[in-house]
Parts: sequence; C-alpha cells; structure tokens
Amino acid sequence: MLVALMARAHADPMPARVLTQMQLSKPEIVSAWLRQHPAGVEEREAALSYQAGLEQKGRKDWSGAAKSFGESAIRHPSPQVLAEYVTANLHMLGEIRTRNGATSLGLDGDMDFALRHYLSVMAADEVLGTLSEREKGQVKANIACLADYLKSRQAPGVCLPFEYYGIRP
Repeated sequence: MLVALMARAHADPMPARVLTQMQLSKPEIVSAWLRQHPAGVEEREAALSYQAGLEQKGRKDWSGAAKSFGESAIRHPSPQVLAEYVTANLHMLGEIRTRNGATSLGLDGDMDFALRHYLSVMAADEVLGTLSEREKGQVKANIACLADYLKSRQAPGVCLPFEYYGIRP
C-alpha cells in the first residue's frame, strides 16, 4: 500500500497547494493546476499580494510589484495576475539592464522568460476564460512579437514587452 501511494505521489506532478515560481512559466502545468483549483488556494493571501502588487506598480516599484504579483500567481495564476507578473518583471529586468548594462540572462533570456509567461497567460485563460477579447489580442500580439524576435534576433518594430523592458523602436 505504501509503495502504491509513493508511486502515485511521484507520478502526479501537480503540487498539493501552491505552484512554484518556475512552474508559472510552464503553460501545461498552469492549466492543469487551474483545472484542479479553479478558485486558487490561499485566497486571502493571493488577494493581499495582488493588491500590494498594484500599489507597488503605481509607485513604479517594479521589483516589489514582481514579487507581490508572483506571490499572488503561485496561489491563483489567473490570466490577469500572470500578465501583471510578466509586465512587472519586464520593467524590473529593464531597470537592471539600464543600471548594470545587462541582466543575468541577457536580452534573449529575458525575452524567452517573457514569452513562456505570456504562453501561461493564454493557458490560464483557456481554463478560466477571464480575458477580454482586447486583452487576448494583446497577449497574442506579445507572444507573436517575442517569438519573431527569438527566431530572427531582429528588434521588432512595435512590441509592448520590449517597451516594458525599456527598448523602444
């Protein structure tokens, strides 16, 4: 019996409670988790973290906003929270790039990070269906311009993630 339980626990990749920050960039894990937990977990903490993220975003405290939105997203990765999370991260990484000349992942790594998270936004929306058509269109445009950049290594003409990152065409 114990062996069967251990095998089941090992075979089930879904966490019992909250997601990890790394799992937020894996659309298949986000959508499977949301199917099991459509209302999220630790709702109070998720809401408080989201509200803190909005306040920090208003002050342009991008590092604090990214942390708060991330704390909310691991408890309830709704499309809106994930979109705020990736936007705050791009602003924060852009500030680091400006200050230090580069980030630890570099431009390509940062844009790949953003692409994977925008794909998770769409995966979450496929489960929850909470994005408006305008929001969906913007996320799809972000995915397209990032994918184009990562294939060609040519700076896109108009691409909001690059603008959040501090690079304007």
